[in-house]
Amino acid sequence: MSLSAPTLSALQALMTQDTALLAQVQATDDAAQAAATIAQAAARQGIAVSETDLHTHFSQARQAVADQSLSDGQLESVAGGITNDQFAMLMASLMTLGIACAIISIAHAAGDKIGFDKKQC
Repeated sequence: MSLSAPTLSALQALMTQDTALLAQVQATDDAAQAAATIAQAAARQGIAVSETDLHTHFSQARQAVADQSLSDGQLESVAGGITNDQFAMLMASLMTLGIACAIISIAHAAGDKIGFDKKQC
C-alpha cells in the first residue's frame, strides 16, 4: 500500500519541524529502524501511519531511484561535457565570428531544419 498524499505531506511537515527527529532518522542506516522511529513520532502527532507502510514506501522509493538511468546527453551534461551539436554550433560561431549562428537562428525561425536541434546558438 502506498502512502496517501495527505499522509506524505503531514510526514514531510513533521520531519521539517522536528529537527531532532530528522537527525535521529539520518543517523540510522537501517530502513526498518527509520520507519519505526518515524511511525512513533507520527503517532505522537496524530498521524496515522504504520511502520510497515513506511518501510514499504522506503523500499519502493529506493527501487524507483535504482531503476532510473541517465541518458547519454544527461551524463555528458553532468560530467561537464558538450554534445556534438553543441560543439558544432560553437565551432560555427567561432569560425564565422557569429555569422553562422545568425543564419542558423534565422533559418530555424523560418521553419527550416538544417541539421541542428538547437534553434539558436
